[in-house]
Amino acid sequence: MCGRLVCGPHKQMVQRLEAGPVRRLQDGTPFLRLNPGRMCRRISGPWVLPEAEKDPAPWLPKETEALVSAVRSCGHLGWAAVQQQLESKGFARTEVQCQVQWRQVSQPLSTTDVIDLSAADETKLRETGDGTVGRRWQWRDEAINAEMQLLLSSDSERVELQELGTGLIVFSPLLSCYLSSASISHPPSTLLPETIQEDFLIGLSAFFRTPMIDRTGLLNKDCSLRLTVLEPMPDKDPSFCTPLGAVMDGRAKELIERAQAQRCKLEVLWSGGIDSTSLLVALLQTLFPDWRPWKPMSSPQGDPRFHTFPGIVVRCSADSIAEYPWFHENVLLPLHEAGAIDMQPMADAEEVSMLWEAPSSRIAVTGECGDQIFGSQLLEAAFVKSELRALYEHGLDAAWEDTVLHALLDMGIVRLDCKERWLRWFRPFVERCPLPVYSAFDLLWWLNVSCKWQTVCLRLFQRRPQLRSSDLKRLAHFFQTEEFQQWSFVPGNHAAKMKDHKKWSTYKQPLKDYILEFTQDREYCDSKLKVGSLCQVNDASRFVIMGIDDKLNVLRFGHTCLSARQMDKRYPDCALQRAFLRNRCIASAAVAPIESPNVLSHAQPDSPRPGLTVCW
Repeated sequence: MCGRLVCGPHKQMVQRLEAGPVRRLQDGTPFLRLNPGRMCRRISGPWVLPEAEKDPAPWLPKETEALVSAVRSCGHLGWAAVQQQLESKGFARTEVQCQVQWRQVSQPLSTTDVIDLSAADETKLRETGDGTVGRRWQWRDEAINAEMQLLLSSDSERVELQELGTGLIVFSPLLSCYLSSASISHPPSTLLPETIQEDFLIGLSAFFRTPMIDRTGLLNKDCSLRLTVLEPMPDKDPSFCTPLGAVMDGRAKELIERAQAQRCKLEVLWSGGIDSTSLLVALLQTLFPDWRPWKPMSSPQGDPRFHTFPGIVVRCSADSIAEYPWFHENVLLPLHEAGAIDMQPMADAEEVSMLWEAPSSRIAVTGECGDQIFGSQLLEAAFVKSELRALYEHGLDAAWEDTVLHALLDMGIVRLDCKERWLRWFRPFVERCPLPVYSAFDLLWWLNVSCKWQTVCLRLFQRRPQLRSSDLKRLAHFFQTEEFQQWSFVPGNHAAKMKDHKKWSTYKQPLKDYILEFTQDREYCDSKLKVGSLCQVNDASRFVIMGIDDKLNVLRFGHTCLSARQMDKRYPDCALQRAFLRNRCIASAAVAPIESPNVLSHAQPDSPRPGLTVCW
């Protein structure tokens, strides 16, 4: 098997298996190395490499500087290239040691020089399963669990409060705790149980570990937060019959023509995964219709229709290459050497802000929304033991009431005494689906495409400290089109998304078949599994971002930590409650929502249901 299998969204949890017998999942799919202690967004220590060898000696400052320089200059060629460059400078380290050290230094801890924690405080930090501390999160965890007076009183950025919008287009579920409860004197580290169990949409968000905004509008009505839908769920087109390959090719042609008209390059963020590889294949075979990696005499002669197209820049990291080395060696490098495309490195933890600070003559293209078209990362729970026991025991073809709902009950997200009320709230949403929803597979796909879509489209922007409307035009998600959604609504296509619900390796098989036609790489087609890539992207903001409203205000209060007091200081006079908390009780006074025009032309703010009162 080529590359690495990852259970869940974190690549770091998987190591190459150099020797030993091949292990297999329950469905028989081979994998290299898996940490069985973590599962689908329930991670005990996401940044720990427990299998890494011990360093014979600590890293010297000069050695670390050389490592950072090597990753920046040749990290896109793989860890072997980084290790060789270190050797050329007189430093003897293995590839694994280089990778472990890079994980430690690639995201410096936030302002550690101004915080002095006692030994007793340090014991409160989140511990990983093997007793070590996940360093990337330890300072944020500590800050959330204890109000840091120094940071609260010395917010280094003083931004004049702008007029707030009428609804949230992205939000942190934790925001509902801060807006709805006047009794919180210290910030909670997690969602309060009553918030999860009484606010059903917040509960679903906790289950998915992602803010859920229903594009049908049905589930939003009972949410304690005012939400704004930017891209409503399209109605099913019964006449739609375009095959996936034609949809892919049409989208590639559309993006190339757009870039050609704007005289800018397409900057493809390639992770090595199925989504980003398939979109890159679509672009390449549109630009170079006669070139194939398996044709030795083929030449990357460009399509004359696009002779004024400025070109493609492929951004990739060492992790991208490790995930699909064959494609890097046999497709990208030959085209790069022939001058057909440009390749540029992207360090594993490079800040997202760099994408928008790059030359304005580029449009960044991502593979976002691919998961929403085909299903959900949570489908993996049917193949690996986790707290989602019902999915593992019954499988993806079992009724959703016996799997997904059972999992929600097991996890305490839905209380048993609230089950019938929850079903009355949820069933109209299920019936709104353009396809019959019977199984766990059906429901997880429907939740993903309807409720997770908007957050996925905006989550890279949520990592920026500030946001402008011009930023939205700098990013194009390849699968964010109505054509892809209509394709997913066709019953036959729905069945093909994962042709065998008992084999995880068949997930996204149509995309893998599309890649196979271009590459003839049968091993990737048969063995490649879903891998999450966003975990490789670093937060561009030092602030804890709690949401974005429909006027593109980035909501934040507190430097590294959260605090109700800091929220009141930054947004006085219950400004956030007035704007975004519906049908609530505020200790100071009952206030009316702020009425202001929506600057996003396609946004549709939902209206509160009369009579619903959310009061904690």
